Amino acid sequence: MKKYLSLITTLIFLSSIQNVKAAELLKGPADLEEVFNNSFYESPITAPMPNVEVKEGNQTKEVRGMPLFKKTRIKITNYLREKDYKKTQKLLEQERQEQAKLEQDEIDELNKELNINFKSQEEKKETNNKKEKNKKSKDKAVETAPSQDTLELEGGVKEHVTSNDVILDADNIDYDEKTLDIIATGSPVLVFPPQNVTLKADKIVYNQASNILKAYGKVEVIRDGNSIFGDYMQINMNEENAFMDNMKTKAAMMTVRARKSEMEGDKIILHDGKFSSEESYILNLQTKMIGGNNFNRMIIDDEERSSITDEVGDTAVNIKVKDIFVNAKKNNDVITLKKAQINYGDFNLFTIPSITVHTNKKQEYFEANYPEFGSRGKLGMFLGPGFVFDTPLQNGSSVKVLPILNNKSGMGVGGMLKYRSATNYTDFAYGSSADVFILKGKQFLDDKLYMQYGMNSYMDEWWFGPRMPKYTAELIYHDRTVVPSTIGKDLDLRFRHRFGLGYMQNNDQNRYGEDIAPANIGTLRTRYMAEIDQMLYSYGNKEALKFMDLSLVMQGSAALYGTGDTQFVGRLGPRVHTQYKYWMQDIGFFASAYQDNTPMQMYDMYRYGHANVYIREALRVHKYLTLAWSGSLTLTGDSPNGEMFQENSFIIAVGPDDFKINFGYDWVRRQTYFAFVIAMDTKGSSLEFEKMEIKNPDRLAKSEEKEVQLKVYDMDNQTSGMKKAPKKMMYAEVIDIEDPDKEQI
Repeated sequence: MKKYLSLITTLIFLSSIQNVKAAELLKGPADLEEVFNNSFYESPITAPMPNVEVKEGNQTKEVRGMPLFKKTRIKITNYLREKDYKKTQKLLEQERQEQAKLEQDEIDELNKELNINFKSQEEKKETNNKKEKNKKSKDKAVETAPSQDTLELEGGVKEHVTSNDVILDADNIDYDEKTLDIIATGSPVLVFPPQNVTLKADKIVYNQASNILKAYGKVEVIRDGNSIFGDYMQINMNEENAFMDNMKTKAAMMTVRARKSEMEGDKIILHDGKFSSEESYILNLQTKMIGGNNFNRMIIDDEERSSITDEVGDTAVNIKVKDIFVNAKKNNDVITLKKAQINYGDFNLFTIPSITVHTNKKQEYFEANYPEFGSRGKLGMFLGPGFVFDTPLQNGSSVKVLPILNNKSGMGVGGMLKYRSATNYTDFAYGSSADVFILKGKQFLDDKLYMQYGMNSYMDEWWFGPRMPKYTAELIYHDRTVVPSTIGKDLDLRFRHRFGLGYMQNNDQNRYGEDIAPANIGTLRTRYMAEIDQMLYSYGNKEALKFMDLSLVMQGSAALYGTGDTQFVGRLGPRVHTQYKYWMQDIGFFASAYQDNTPMQMYDMYRYGHANVYIREALRVHKYLTLAWSGSLTLTGDSPNGEMFQENSFIIAVGPDDFKINFGYDWVRRQTYFAFVIAMDTKGSSLEFEKMEIKNPDRLAKSEEKEVQLKVYDMDNQTSGMKKAPKKMMYAEVIDIEDPDKEQI
């Protein structure tokens, strides 16, 4: 019974889909900045871990798995806190004992002064004997008292089988001596306390001889507030198998139906079933094969929004699958679809012979065996099929293997490896056309601490811009905070800082057109970066589509290299973000002072001169066309390459708001960008299957890994009330009471 009822949890997991609204509003300059930074450079070779976020009050918090470093930190903190707590408890107990002893000594001293006579030892003994006799008589009375019956009649019939087994409650319970059937009718309810499961039906029959339970009529199985309905249900307690006819359940935004459901050993099998969405939810899907974020976030009127349904009509997605196999492993959940036919509205898009999806228990990442294509600066264009395997390296991790064709200076062959877990992504590739190895990865160690590593890949260097070393491994601490309304209402101060320590090898290729002699040098680098952004003015009129934010920004960076060289950069200037109708822009000016003696000039020299202007523009030309451009200009002519433009890239978005195709190019880094974004309304969409087999349903979406949380001890409550009254005050009060009595005597 316990195994069968895990079907409820299984169906809820399978029918849950992340509810994400499409076309999120672009609220400030940081959002538009991410359009270009994230799109072209910070994304790995292919799709990284998904960004899962939750809303906590006014703050949005990113959610990811707990890294080993953080677990260790919490365990050490808990140990130290518990040790301190026990030490405090011991001191408090000693203080209590000392206080009690002092109070007893004072009482004894006062009793002697007052000449208080105590009872003799014989009187005490007699009193104790009386108490002992009274206690024995009470115990004897309890033993002779009648025990409570397990059968109750209270508005019906209740049979309490055992305290740890099941409880059957019904208006009528009959027993057939010939068939050995217990028959419950009249709103029967069967409760399984250990599993927190309730079974309701029009009639429930339990046969003692065969140990088989049958439920007829409107059958409902309830667990944790979720229900599964059916017309008939049978459970064989001996063989631990069960089945239900015409099963139906509602979970999250999906309704699940199946003609027949059965449980065999560690498997649950559904026949002729369907998952269908009967409510309207927006599902946001986007590729990150070459880049990442869409920039369709401009604040626009609802009347001006466009939808693919306006052009093609019904956009409900219907998937017809022959077989679905769900394998709940110890650390991974693997879902395989066989012979899946995909229909979009009235169009038959394509048929997939087989696709397998891998995820960890908390669904913090997804990986599937679909083909991938993309482009990298040194690797060129690539294309290849994908094969996914689970790994034991981290809980719920997987690796994807892709044999590829690449084109850099002619056609070549190669391969890719993509490693994914809840706290790590790593991409590794080789292409013979360019004869180059590519590596990029990030390992999260704590909430604000991570390690980034790469080879021939653009790495995140914050406001220095993405830079490409030959190879690097760097430990980074990055934190940010907001001080609200520092100089006025809604005029916040934002502070960010970042500390990095790592080893870098200078780039062996000049990608900026600079006249710099190659230097094959690798060294340690320690760098601290900080930014203060004070909002000076903010205006918004949503009806008129007019917005403006003005802030003053100060940035600083200091680096020390293993060679003894140093690099110092300081920048100060205003930043303005505006939107007028459907034209949005960010413009900033920085006056810079710097002393740049980096030994790795091709990699991390400062390239923006003493006076720099950056511009980011986005224009919604038509409801089906949006243009965006980003540039950085050196005004003082002192850039290393002598050129004015240090950044120059564009993105074009074509299509309605819920189905965008984005493509672009970065002239400086020679990087191509391509992605498509779908914001699909799931209402009317469905997935039909002939057979779905779920292996180990008890483990589906459930991790065996124990949660680690910080322990909190309330030390204030432990120490409150421990102060004792002064000794002299107690004695003085007693003397004041007894002196008049002595005078009268």
